[in-house]
Amino acid sequence: MRHAGIAETGIGIFILLLLAGVAGGIYIAQSRFDPEIFNIAVKTDTAARKNSLPSPSSAPVPAFLPEDLIPLGPEETFDSETLSDRIDGKAELYTSSGFVKLSTMRFALKTDPKSWMELFIYEMGNPTNAFSVYSVQKRQGSKPLSLGVSAYATEDALFFADGPKYFEIISSSKDLAEQMTALAKNLVDAEPKYAGSKNESSLFPAESLDESSISLHLSDVFGFSGLDRVYTAGYYTGDSRVTAFISQRENPEEAADLATAYGRFLLDNGGSDIGEVPNAPDSKIYKVFDTYEVVIHRGNYFAGAHEADDVESAVEVASRLYSKLGEAEQ
Repeated sequence: MRHAGIAETGIGIFILLLLAGVAGGIYIAQSRFDPEIFNIAVKTDTAARKNSLPSPSSAPVPAFLPEDLIPLGPEETFDSETLSDRIDGKAELYTSSGFVKLSTMRFALKTDPKSWMELFIYEMGNPTNAFSVYSVQKRQGSKPLSLGVSAYATEDALFFADGPKYFEIISSSKDLAEQMTALAKNLVDAEPKYAGSKNESSLFPAESLDESSISLHLSDVFGFSGLDRVYTAGYYTGDSRVTAFISQRENPEEAADLATAYGRFLLDNGGSDIGEVPNAPDSKIYKVFDTYEVVIHRGNYFAGAHEADDVESAVEVASRLYSKLGEAEQ
């Protein structure tokens, strides 16, 4: 067995002494630490970041901005490649629905720059796409807003669709409702006026209809990959709530084929055929576990009731819908 020489032993002792000296220096430095030095550094860094924020008066003032608001910086824009950088986790909803561009800006009260709001303008290519992204993510506890377009408000935000654009205004405080509404009205006034073309949403029977629930789903509706471009709406029948749906297809043959394919999808996923709706030829009623589906088609329309709690409510809503579609054929 080889024994360490004198030279090697000396080097080892020197290294141990060196490490002990470093440890001692660290201990002394920590014992003399002045927290104020750290506080000064933090304050300096915070001040530098505040000073780097855009000056409220440095950005151009948009023509649509109410007089009591000022810009907090220039407009930022995002395309389909960079959208996820701005709205991580939600980009797929927009990019799968015809998204073109997002523009954002921040504004604040002249009298209180700490009270601010942010405007999001999504360019969606056409009014159908814009209404779809507006409708399918409607917030809970919202209230309809009278702007002359599809619009609603929550405690601290406002949302609306106008032509091919979808708008969101998100504020830092619920006390900014008046300013958000004024900004929204100016934006609507600034947009070109689009002739309102009728779509499937006008075919929902008015009785018991929850108008605020009307939504447009563009793909994979009800989990069925073959089902797209479907309008849905909620109905109250007694204590039950039923979702009605309508989709206009290219021709009666496509509507009938889609009704058959969707029925087969329900059967393949645990459903059973339990009959048909009176006075609605070729209709089908399905029980899927504890809920009921009604599938109908009339002319170019595929329609029905979805996930009703009881069969009576499903049939009632589907019957009214079938009659309304008959009026559309005249």
